[in-house]
Amino acid sequence: MTAHDFSQFSWDEQEDVKAVLVNRGLELRDFRITDNVIVPEDNSTGATRQISVTRISNGKTASYDTDHFAIWLTDFADALESGEFDD
Repeated sequence: MTAHDFSQFSWDEQEDVKAVLVNRGLELRDFRITDNVIVPEDNSTGATRQISVTRISNGKTASYDTDHFAIWLTDFADALESGEFDD
């Protein structure tokens, strides 16, 4: 398993996350975003990526399984819209 901090995400993924947050009046500094890439023990194809998002001000956390950032980003935006990270 390989873990990455948000600063290690691709530049375009970082920009997309920032845009989603700004669109909702939120700031990146209030969130801790990391990922884990899980590779099967036999090194076969089928690695999965799990994104973990925590809102620092209230500790609310969500995890998103994905193989491409666009899928998790849509789910994250929907979660923000529905208030899942609100106080």
